[in-house]
Amino acid sequence: MPRRKTGSALPLVLLVALTPVAAACGGDEEGASTTVGGQKANDHGSQDVDDFYFEPTVLTGSAGETLTLDLENEGDTEHNFSLTDQGIDQDVEAGEKAEVSVTFPDSGTLVFFCKYHQDMGMRGALRVSSA
Repeated sequence: MPRRKTGSALPLVLLVALTPVAAACGGDEEGASTTVGGQKANDHGSQDVDDFYFEPTVLTGSAGETLTLDLENEGDTEHNFSLTDQGIDQDVEAGEKAEVSVTFPDSGTLVFFCKYHQDMGMRGALRVSSA
């Protein structure tokens, strides 16, 4: 499988050629969210949500594709990247970086989240493209 990288700003930034993928932690403003797995998720791409977001919020790929994400915590507090369905639970201290590999599901969407800030809308998703 090809290795794709994205990146962006997060206080937890996901980098998969990751300017397309990043994560952050911070506040929440009305209108700055999207729905992921039936729950509200902060969407930094549409409005500033401080430090509590993943950017991009949703990663799209092919069924079975494996993606290596470079995580960068640009915030002032510890963040986390969790993907329960794949047994991933990676903490990233403030100012630190980490790397995780994820695999897109056969179909549909898999939700990932920060276990420390999920209630603040810090979640995102891996979505299989329909094309």
